[in-house]
Amino acid sequence: MQRVKLSVVLPVHSGGADWKERILARLAEVEGLEVICADESLGSSRGARLQAGIDAASGERILLHHPRSLLPADGLRWLAQGGGAGWGGFTHAFDWDHPLLRFTSWYSNRVRASLKGIVYLDHCVYFDRKLLTRKIPPVEIFEDTELSKILRETGMPEIAPFVSTTSAIRFKTNGPWRQALLNQRMKLSYLLGASDRGMNAAYERGLGLNG
Repeated sequence: MQRVKLSVVLPVHSGGADWKERILARLAEVEGLEVICADESLGSSRGARLQAGIDAASGERILLHHPRSLLPADGLRWLAQGGGAGWGGFTHAFDWDHPLLRFTSWYSNRVRASLKGIVYLDHCVYFDRKLLTRKIPPVEIFEDTELSKILRETGMPEIAPFVSTTSAIRFKTNGPWRQALLNQRMKLSYLLGASDRGMNAAYERGLGLNG
């Protein structure tokens, strides 16, 4: 493997300072990373902030880091040293051991990514920037799905053998089954062409995590 310049785009939100500090501390363990914190000043939506972060990046490889996921240092080094091919994400797992969440991660790793070519941001999506042939739409939710649709035109994603450990705060706050039903409702709304602003408002009600 040949080392590449890796730019890490980290969407940040005023309510996620604790996760931001944990993530930045982990990123600091790996030499040579370019880190770009994409906050509200870079755009009014998550899609716009991700794209602004990508535009500001100078690396030939981009890592879009979920704001409440934590990657292992060896996985970051693997990516910076040229590991991976094309695009993909890390193996997903939650920080709460619950049967429903274990199934959710399994489905995300084995079905959604491997069979459908959709990788959600909590996998921490990486890609060679040349594969992003057009801009991410400035949507407030499902920006990772829109990104995957662009990238999968060049081939299917891979799932890296390092774990992205994601906060289960939504499932803990709303209850696992209620959150799971809400997730399915959001997916159906997306397929039916609902407003991204309306979907995001419903998804964030009482939480405000997807700022």
